[in-house]
Amino acid sequence: MRDLLFAAIVFGLLPVCFLRPWIGFLVWTWLSMMSPHRLLWGFALDMRWSLFVGCATLAGLLFTRDRKSVPWNTQLVLMAVLLAYFTFTSLFAWEPDAAWEKWSLVTKVIVMAILATMVIYGRDRIRWLLTVIALSVGYYGIKGGIWVIATGGVYSVQGPDAGFMTMANGIGIGLLMVVPIMLALMREHPHKWQRWGFGLAAGLSTLSIVFTYSRGALLGLAASASFMFMRSKRKLLIALAFAPVIFAGILWAPDKLFERAETIGTYEQDNSAMQRIHTWIVAWNIALDSPITGAGFEFDYTSDRDRWFRYGAPDIRQHMDLVQSAHSIYFQVLGQHGFVALGLWLFLMFSTLWKCKRLAKRTEGDPELEWIGNYASAIRISLIGYMVSGAFVSTAYFDLAWVYYSFTAILSRELPEHAGATQKLAMSEQGAPAQTAPAAQVARVPSQSVVGSAHGRKAGV
Repeated sequence: MRDLLFAAIVFGLLPVCFLRPWIGFLVWTWLSMMSPHRLLWGFALDMRWSLFVGCATLAGLLFTRDRKSVPWNTQLVLMAVLLAYFTFTSLFAWEPDAAWEKWSLVTKVIVMAILATMVIYGRDRIRWLLTVIALSVGYYGIKGGIWVIATGGVYSVQGPDAGFMTMANGIGIGLLMVVPIMLALMREHPHKWQRWGFGLAAGLSTLSIVFTYSRGALLGLAASASFMFMRSKRKLLIALAFAPVIFAGILWAPDKLFERAETIGTYEQDNSAMQRIHTWIVAWNIALDSPITGAGFEFDYTSDRDRWFRYGAPDIRQHMDLVQSAHSIYFQVLGQHGFVALGLWLFLMFSTLWKCKRLAKRTEGDPELEWIGNYASAIRISLIGYMVSGAFVSTAYFDLAWVYYSFTAILSRELPEHAGATQKLAMSEQGAPAQTAPAAQVARVPSQSVVGSAHGRKAGV
């Protein structure tokens, strides 16, 4: 029965996705990030629902007038260049079949992130997309947080059984990347129940991150929390508010959590940590041997185990007897695509952080534009957590990260458009010719949501 209901919902949404492609991107985001069909047990479990929605959305994108051109900026150009480079390195992959299958998945992630910028614009649509992202991933955080409270944290929080957020490491990073978005949405949603809801979701999701027992997620959470604390203007108030919570958590948390955290500092005694180090050595040596092409996507799926082990340290077989993934976003890109791709990819991440910082700075103190800086700061914090925790997990192609990269273009476009719309309104009220002014020179007058749709302020929602 649940499969039939789910199928009816998705198929019922297909005409909507075609007629209003921006809603199609919301549905596609929901399916790709939450993987709700993986919660079913019947025929719907293995059907490619994202393909149906993606085709309807792209078909609608061809015919709709409710779109804009892609706002190419540094980040979008780098995404396109990296996709082209991934295609090049796949020609030289150790395992061609596995490499091209992974290439297909990564291509869909990057292309959809770029095309979404054509129809996701205006304050309302941006908020809708971030809300869908927060709730799609946050579902597992809310459920996991309740589970932790009910069981005392004895069992680890798990994500869906397919996609980028499988197992504890994946869901830990996913939740780490949406908690700042939830906190940003607390400030943006107009109703009190919505703000309380996102606050509760953020709290339960943070609890879930801790009880994934993922060391990478714990380090990422520490980095994100430290960054938010240092940026806060109310450090003493936050410290006083959280001190009893932290104290109670220390008393209540099971010994298993502390034992897991202690292994971060004693990695030499932890075989799984040593295996990570050896996989990094393998990736590094492969890049030295093939600095331009690497070994291609999924080289750790090689059927020639001896070939993989030859790139390891002399004592590698003392710690592992099976081929493993890189266990790091940095060594994953390096081993699969070489030094050139790693340089481009690092430039993409750090330029995104810089762009988000600039957006927050430009909109600071402007009540009409602060929402842009609010979202930009949240994305920046999310990516900092991702970059820290990703040092220990192979999630370089996590779709949420690529969506965040593209958000720099979406948010940047809002600055001149918002400024232009506000300036025109101010000039028309004064009876003077409308001119476009920089955002810093915009008069403080009420603004109108720049949605650009013939369907009204909320575009038919």
